[in-house]
Amino acid sequence: MSHTISMKRAKMLYEKEKKLRELQKQKIPLPPSRRQKKYETTRKRIDGRLWRMKDRIRSTGGKMPAHLEEKRDE
Repeated sequence: MSHTISMKRAKMLYEKEKKLRELQKQKIPLPPSRRQKKYETTRKRIDGRLWRMKDRIRSTGGKMPAHLEEKRDE
């Protein structure tokens, strides 16, 4: 079954696609898609309060930043 859209909506979608292609040509990061936003919100909900710390650990490769390291006297 085919789905027809109005000329107005088709033009709007075409303009949006053109704008995103221009951003890609200028090497500007694209805005997150609806699917990406949904993924992030579900991940934050599942991870709870620790999601920000988990992201920091992943981005640093598991190493503690210098200003957060504990000084041990052994």
